[in-house]
Amino acid sequence: MSVSRQVLGGPRGASVILLAGGEAAADRGVVLCPEVRGVDANIEDYAARLLDEGYRVAVVDPWARHGGPPALDAPEAISAAVARLDDGLALADVGFARDCLGAVAGAAVLGFCLGGLHARLAAACVPGFHAAVEFYGRIVYPTLTPQKPVQPLDLLPGRRAALLCHFGTADPAAPAAHVDELERRLAFQPIPARVHRYPGCGHGFANPASPSGNAEAATLAWSRSLRWLDEHLPGGG
Repeated sequence: MSVSRQVLGGPRGASVILLAGGEAAADRGVVLCPEVRGVDANIEDYAARLLDEGYRVAVVDPWARHGGPPALDAPEAISAAVARLDDGLALADVGFARDCLGAVAGAAVLGFCLGGLHARLAAACVPGFHAAVEFYGRIVYPTLTPQKPVQPLDLLPGRRAALLCHFGTADPAAPAAHVDELERRLAFQPIPARVHRYPGCGHGFANPASPSGNAEAATLAWSRSLRWLDEHLPGGG
């Protein structure tokens, strides 16, 4: 399959990689939000998988305006870099990526880790999405800041998109009490939502480059994600 690839610059330093695999891909689209590693081989692989499924894909580069992702061997630097990311700008980037998809019949946002959080926030705060899929995003901020002024759970009442969430039970970034509270709040909303938990899996289980990578859980979570998109996105017929 031939694939067109464009790098599009947006407002305030936003950057989106737009991928399309021909006319068949124009009916439905997915905004793909990377984890803290940025647009790496793993994200490129997931983008290719979505293309193979017939989606147009817009990949957000969360570090474009920051000169690249932080050093992965420095946990304190990673935490500081993520803390500096502004939620409002991140959601504006997702909105720009949605616009880049064009007039598709159905649109979804899907993300991992940092991008999983952004996907869940976008389900509530960015118009134009029918579905959202989150892999192990942060549920509760340890503290509120000017860059992160609202707890993610408190934005859920604005949710417009059907939301699917994946969490490992051994993920310190998403403790069971936080996942329980997320599930409890989603249960009171009329828009479809589902939370899957993966026993013994840690943070990053869907990334083979992660120390917590788990191929079996990743395969199951991905198949569930594709089914969710098929169920909740118009088009594709």
